[in-house]
Amino acid sequence: MKLAIAIVCALGAPALAQPAAKDSDVVERARVEVAPAGHPFTQVAIDNPLGDVRIVGYDGAAIRIETHKRAPDEDALDRLRVSLVPNPDGTVRIATFADKTRESKPVPASAVRIDLVVYAPRGAKVDASVIAGKLEMEGMDAGGELDAASGPISVKNVSGEVWTHSVSGATSLVQVFGSVDAATISADVDLDTIGGERLVASANRGRIAGRRVRARDIELTTTEGKILLEAEAALHGRLVISSLRGDVELRLHRHGPIVVRGAGTKVDLGAAARTLPDGWMMSSFGVGDQPALVELRSRYGTVQFVAID
Repeated sequence: MKLAIAIVCALGAPALAQPAAKDSDVVERARVEVAPAGHPFTQVAIDNPLGDVRIVGYDGAAIRIETHKRAPDEDALDRLRVSLVPNPDGTVRIATFADKTRESKPVPASAVRIDLVVYAPRGAKVDASVIAGKLEMEGMDAGGELDAASGPISVKNVSGEVWTHSVSGATSLVQVFGSVDAATISADVDLDTIGGERLVASANRGRIAGRRVRARDIELTTTEGKILLEAEAALHGRLVISSLRGDVELRLHRHGPIVVRGAGTKVDLGAAARTLPDGWMMSSFGVGDQPALVELRSRYGTVQFVAID
């Protein structure tokens, strides 16, 4: 079933910041709330190619949606739709689109917009996508998958596994407590306070920067961008940082033995290092069985490692 959007109540959290509208634009704001029919909501899927999406976790059981539509005239505004389809299995699908009829005059995609703020139960998993809009997720406990083309992705205070994918939108992940897989083609990736079993991040033409990172298995790769990481070594952990043309710099807080291997145009492992037969440099910190293994490499850049006790 499809539900028409209707104004039902005022929501406590602030709405998305809106882009500047033309004086002649027609604007419509609305809110809707849908309670679960028997089965609690467990997954929220959102597809909005027409604007921003912000997902906020809260302690209630219902799905709340706040919409902001903008178009050059009433006819174009009337053709902007938000589809909300709750299913008996606890999944909810939300999508935006513009109706097209033979009688309607063509309207450029850049002239219309629908921005969404979705308030969802914290325990629901999120699957959301945008094109040029911002994609934000905050306060969720079951993780999710976020996809954007040129829009930025922001994740804050989220638990569970998180996957992000973007073409040219920057990615920011702050306070994520679960495994992370973040990939972008031509944008930066920023990581702050990440804790989970596994962290994978890649950027073709972009920088990766991280601090307060703790994961047993860490893998960061770029083609042309620099990689800067401040992390905490996990016992028996594995950490691989690799760039083709960018510099690599790692500051690692250690709690046990570490074995570091490095390769680059200039390698500084921060301690007496020896050259291996394959041309790599190697250095060891601490004594003990099953040390954490660190591998740093950049074919055309420099490599620097600093151990912090």
